[in-house]
Order: sequence, then C-alpha cells, then structure tokens
Amino acid sequence: MKRIVKNSLFTTILMVWGMMYSSCEGWTDPESINIHYPTFEEQNPQLYADYIRDLKRYKDGEHKLVFVSFDNPETNPINQTERLTAILDSVDFICLNNPEKLSSETQAEMVKIREKNIRTLSCINYESLEQEWNNKAKDNSELTEEDAQRYLNERTDAMLVLCDNYGYDGILIDYTGLSMVGMQEDVLQQYKARQQNFFSRVLDWRIKHTDKTLVFYGYVQYLAPENMDMLDKYNHLILKTASSKNMEDLTLNVFMAIQAGIDVAGTNADLVPKDRFIACTQFPQQEDKDMIIGYWDTRDANGNKVLAAQGTAQWIVQASPDYTCTGIFIINIQKDYYNNTYGTVRETIHIMNPNK
Repeated sequence: MKRIVKNSLFTTILMVWGMMYSSCEGWTDPESINIHYPTFEEQNPQLYADYIRDLKRYKDGEHKLVFVSFDNPETNPINQTERLTAILDSVDFICLNNPEKLSSETQAEMVKIREKNIRTLSCINYESLEQEWNNKAKDNSELTEEDAQRYLNERTDAMLVLCDNYGYDGILIDYTGLSMVGMQEDVLQQYKARQQNFFSRVLDWRIKHTDKTLVFYGYVQYLAPENMDMLDKYNHLILKTASSKNMEDLTLNVFMAIQAGIDVAGTNADLVPKDRFIACTQFPQQEDKDMIIGYWDTRDANGNKVLAAQGTAQWIVQASPDYTCTGIFIINIQKDYYNNTYGTVRETIHIMNPNK
C-alpha cells in the first residue's frame, strides 16, 4: 500500500513538473509595467490652477526671498532627493552646483518649476576656476601669467554662456577672494588683475542680459577698490555667513561689507548697496557628532543648540535702520530632504514668512 502511494505521488509530481516545463517553454522575459500615478494637477486641474495663481501672487508680493543651492546629478535623477520638482514650492531661487552637466530630465524640471515662479541659477565659482589652472600649471613650469589670464578668461566665458545654453534664469557669482592687507606688491598686482579680468567679463555679460538675475556671493571687503562700484549691477548680495555662530556675527558681516565701500569712497556714500543683502546658512551634517556645523553657539529655552538656519531666519526678520536683509541662502538643501521632506527648510521659511 505504501509503495502504491509513493508511486502515485511520484507520478503526480512528474506530471505537474511536465506541465510546468511545457508552460515555461512559452514564457518570455517579463515586460516592465509603467504604472502612472495621477498627479494633483491631473486629478484636480482647477484646484491646481488656483494654487498656482495664489503661489504666484505670494511670490510677486513682499516676502523674504529663499535661495538654496542644490547638488544636481550629472545623470537623470533616480530618486526624489535629486529632483528639482521635489523642492518646496515656496523657494524662490535654486542655484545648481553642477551647472555644466545638466541631464535632459533636469532641464525639463527647470521648465516645470518655472510655472511656480521658482527660478534656477547657474553657479560660477571663481576659486574652482583658479584651482583648475593651478593643477594645470604645476606640471608645466613654462606657463606664464599671460597663459593664466587666457585660460581663466576662456573658462569664465564658457561658464557664462551656460545661462543661454541651458535656459537658466540667471547666474550666481561665487567669489571668496583674499584679504589684500599685507600682500606683497607683485602678488597684489596679480590678484587685482585677475579679479578685474573676471568681473569685467561678468559685467559684459550683464549688459547683454538685463532680464536675467545676477547675484554676488562673497566677501565685499576682498574686492579691489576699482571693482567696488560694480555691486549696484547685482540684484542680490549674498554674504558668506555660513560659519556665523550668533546674531552678532551676522550683523558684523553686514557692517564690514558696508564699511568696505565707505573706506574706498572716503565718505558715507552708498558704494555698497544696503537694500539687497542676503544671509547665508547651512544645515547640520550627520557625521558632525560635535554639532559644530549648522549650529549656533546660543541655546534655546530647553538648553538645545540653536540651528543656524532658524537663528539666521530670526535675525533676518529683525528690522534695521542701517540696512535691509531681503532673504536667506541655504547651502545644499538636499541634506534636509529626509528630515520630514525638507522639514527644517519649512520651519525656516515659516519664521521669515509666517503666512506661507
């Protein structure tokens, strides 16, 4: 009896296996299924249109501006942290840190977010251009300062043309510079000449692109006197205050910029525009266990260190008779994506613009 059961079971298994095998012969590789999830715009076109109208009204009205920098991928985005469309609608300007290599999807998203009055800026980092030249020159001692000027000019022109090539809404000029106090004369003359060449090309671009946004991001006091009067050509002046530790630091940075203009003019003339300052801040970094980066030295009522972004936002809304701070610049916004989907950014914006 046991033998019959075993044989019967074995026969059944063979039959099932045979049917599966014959069926498998007709199988093909599985096709990927494109599942389309309707967007809010597709589900409620009228509500979406109303939302966009109200958003534009808010952006066109008086509010504190929000600039962010963003490490855009060189390839098409593969997750939400890499997408421009995932950034909060209440952001005004997104500065792309990799402006030379834009994927087709990123370019399409630049167009998409423009309907929300979110504008994109190409970043030109002068120090990066000089580093390129230094790497090139260290292996060839025959290269001259004339070669350096030619290289820097060509690279500057190549970066400026990206605004038209990719359809950016403007350019952010990242220029840190150096203190000229105590510079040897030959070093000082080279520093001034390179700076003059760089900014003259930027201003030539400005003349031909009056409809674009131009932003200076740096230390005003490190500009040569002959370049100081160009600042009124910029729509916004972002001060490099990411390392500030309290409100007093921020205020000091503003007055140092203003004083630099006064020192050059020799009077109280407004050589440095006082109506367009932007304060810069950054978020904490996960690897910073000592809570230095992205934090202030001050503490809140619970004894916790104040986040630099939120402290900066609180400083921005404090009126001053001597200057106007028109907004905030948050470095590398994608670091905050996994914090309740830009949670810190939301709170920072709410401090400056409570109605948003």
